[in-house]
Amino acid sequence: MKWRFACLIVCAWALSGSAGAAEWTAQCHLKSDFRGAIGQEGARAAVRRGDAAPFEKILKEARPRIQGEIMGQLLEQHRGVWLYEFRILAPDGHIKYLHFDARTGRYMELTAASCAS
Repeated sequence: MKWRFACLIVCAWALSGSAGAAEWTAQCHLKSDFRGAIGQEGARAAVRRGDAAPFEKILKEARPRIQGEIMGQLLEQHRGVWLYEFRILAPDGHIKYLHFDARTGRYMELTAASCAS
């Protein structure tokens, strides 16, 4: 978890000075927002309950947005919403995290910003 938090801090710092930061209107992304990743059996149960679509379906929806190599993926909850998270090694060598709604595959932009602002 330390590496994820460090990455979020770096991303927030990098975006704070860029003109593109104003375009980000996504929800804030705090460690406390997450209930944690679940294992394979938990993911199967989420699919059976209808909380999440099968991974293959989400991957098909997500693939056009993914630029780079998928290093890992997991299913987790963010503020009560099930998300598939992809850890991507981008062509520029940076690691990026992309989140997709686990039911629909819709891209969910989460930023490392503070909720207080």
